[in-house]
Amino acid sequence: MHETFLRLVQGSRTVMQYEAEFIALARYAPQLVNTSTEKCYRFMRGLRDSLRQPLVPFHISDFSELVERARLIENNLMATQQRWTASMKRFSGDASSSGFSGFGKKIFASGDSRRSGQSVSTIVFGSGSVTNSG
Repeated sequence: MHETFLRLVQGSRTVMQYEAEFIALARYAPQLVNTSTEKCYRFMRGLRDSLRQPLVPFHISDFSELVERARLIENNLMATQQRWTASMKRFSGDASSSGFSGFGKKIFASGDSRRSGQSVSTIVFGSGSVTNSG
């Protein structure tokens, strides 16, 4: 169990699920989490990057505060993802119903615009396209 605790990472768990497993396994390695600072360090080390990175600058040494802030960040990221997904569904639904099914597809322009100093943008609308060189 000591090794399992050392290898513990959040993975696909929520912060609350990760915290529950962390607490359960920490009982088998009390010498690794005998101070609040060490407990926070070990917990933070196992968090997903998207949660850990915003927390690092705060140097949080209170475990409850660390868990709560990680949970708040997780909720914010999930809400942002849900809003983005909903807007993409609305956008793709609007585009296909109005005849702009090609909008948003990647188009590759011939030539190297970096060399000539010109930018080339191509937008596809239905079966036609508009190219703007500038």
